[in-house]
Amino acid sequence: MKETISLRTMMSVQAAVALLIPVYYFVMVTYRLRSNVPLFLAIVLLLVIGRLKKRTEAADEYAKQTLRIADSICFRLAVVLMGVILLSLLFMDGSPEWLAGGLLTMGIFLLILIRACVFAWIDRCGMV
Repeated sequence: MKETISLRTMMSVQAAVALLIPVYYFVMVTYRLRSNVPLFLAIVLLLVIGRLKKRTEAADEYAKQTLRIADSICFRLAVVLMGVILLSLLFMDGSPEWLAGGLLTMGIFLLILIRACVFAWIDRCGMV
């Protein structure tokens, strides 16, 4: 029988993998790589995460509610954060492309990390 993985562990794995998003962007921009190898590695990593998701235990109603709350908080943060980033870049005259890409990439990374932290905090404290 396959061993199941808890939803909290799955959220931690997703947050750890999200660290690779800014690393990938930094490597591709700094070293100007034009290789397809990082893309293939990303596809393999997504396939591994997909297999892990199939092994997660069936989430109970409490875990589903906790995940919905974490998602709604992060959605509101995403709207505000990305709006601030994009509006500030809109008003800057001649902003460099790497700055826009870096800010958006770090924003996505921070949102995934905040989602995992909010989920763990609500799950631990039992706030639902």
